[in-house]
Amino acid sequence: MEHNPRSFKLLSIVLLILPALACQTITKAIMPNPAPPNPLANSGEVSLSMDWLVSTEELSPISTDIGIVEWKSIQDTPGENRVCRSFQGVSWSATPNEGMNCIFKATSGISFDGVIKSMFSDGQFVKGEQAVNSTLSMDGEFAIYAGNFPNGHAVFDLVLLKDNLIYWSSVTLGLPVGETPEGIYKSAPGVIDAFLANVVKINLEKRK
Repeated sequence: MEHNPRSFKLLSIVLLILPALACQTITKAIMPNPAPPNPLANSGEVSLSMDWLVSTEELSPISTDIGIVEWKSIQDTPGENRVCRSFQGVSWSATPNEGMNCIFKATSGISFDGVIKSMFSDGQFVKGEQAVNSTLSMDGEFAIYAGNFPNGHAVFDLVLLKDNLIYWSSVTLGLPVGETPEGIYKSAPGVIDAFLANVVKINLEKRK
């Protein structure tokens, strides 16, 4: 998929969200390589467009509940087999929140399990991320994962496989001392789900 405190308290701390995974950004030292997983390529005649990705202007209205403000686009990464845009936002955490939105081409017939394995093996997902029990409903195969981001945040990733394309929305949020990414998710699953899903819904709408 630390993407001025705002409303919404999580465990007595104003929780704020959004990451940037992959793509070569100013945070390159801690960010995974955004190169597309090997099985996520050569999916027919689809031509990807950077215009399908979420913009900073579109992030602001959907990030009110997660408490992230002042979004900035860090880097656009166009490509034949994937397009990505990374962001940074401001929250209660001293470390900027990181956000990432990518769309990959997928090999026709690839299984969703194959997509997830490639996200791990190629570094899009952070080692140790675990699937969470989401009640989100989307058209297509999808999953949400949670883990520990290298900057000390928790990271949450939504991946959707639909029509031979993989949509990825990722966000980091400040991790209070003693808390786990899974614990934070369980405390506010609807808020985290909604933000990640809204990014992907914007991608789907723009692709029409």
